[in-house]
Amino acid sequence: MDPAVPVRHRWSAVRARVGAALIGLAVLLGAVVAPLPAQADPYWRVRVYVAPGKSSCTLRWVRSYWDGPVNAYKVWVVPQEVGPNAPQTYRQISVTPPLAGRAANVRVGGLTRGAAYVFWLQAFYPSYFRSGPINMQVATTEVCVPT
Repeated sequence: MDPAVPVRHRWSAVRARVGAALIGLAVLLGAVVAPLPAQADPYWRVRVYVAPGKSSCTLRWVRSYWDGPVNAYKVWVVPQEVGPNAPQTYRQISVTPPLAGRAANVRVGGLTRGAAYVFWLQAFYPSYFRSGPINMQVATTEVCVPT
């Protein structure tokens, strides 16, 4: 009898056991480690970048080719340090939409230095099923603190 046959047979058995152990470990780790959250942003979400300036913040976003027929944008200035019982009034700035694939740059001036702000971007779309445009908030920026 050839002495190499049992060795080959033993190595194939070892490989099978190691493979089964690795699969079991992967299943165990999959059960222990929580899955990553799904990236479920709708297609109309827009990434708006914000940069602080002197008593201002500058917003920049690129209008995607997939955004559809945007009639207009509106930027809402939302102060983050509103006192108790203070009226929450938000300044609005109308923005003409750029051509698809082009960037929009909006400088929001007259802001209080050192105060925190976020900005909401609202888009207006034509409605094909009812009269008047459809509007939706398509982005919220990170916090911007003017210098």
